[in-house]
Amino acid sequence: MIRRKEKKEELVPRDYWGPAWVNPVSFMSDMDRLLDDFRSDWESTFMVPRSFGTDLVRQPLADLADNGKEYIVKAEVPGIKKEDLNIQVTENGIEISGETQVEEKQEDKGYLRRERRYESFYRSIPLPEAVATDKADADLKDGILTVKIPKMAPTLKKAKKVQVK
Repeated sequence: MIRRKEKKEELVPRDYWGPAWVNPVSFMSDMDRLLDDFRSDWESTFMVPRSFGTDLVRQPLADLADNGKEYIVKAEVPGIKKEDLNIQVTENGIEISGETQVEEKQEDKGYLRRERRYESFYRSIPLPEAVATDKADADLKDGILTVKIPKMAPTLKKAKKVQVK
């Protein structure tokens, strides 16, 4: 508690909290911090968690390897059937997408439970060199999608002799 010596003095002196002039940069950083705190509190209180959404688009984890003659892309797609996969190889990249629908139904005495889950995913991976799109090969085993994409054979151009004029 702050006590006054005389009644003329203020309860808290003006310079108790610091100088009257405040640096505008520190003021703005304090405002940013306050707004960030407010936004995070607001989102945690009123926003629906992402896990409850039904239209999530996730990106499966993927590895890209170059063994010299081809690129090998390995993507994790657990629980996806090969019929639900869509793989498109272009000369500059590969796009992997798919959609799955799971419906669970349970009936017991006096109640019926039915749940549906829709999940889609999409991943685009750029390739550093041109590839032979018509020779790409894909394999799905134990939730791992492996796509082998051969590189384009380099075109050898003959040297041309240039005459000096």
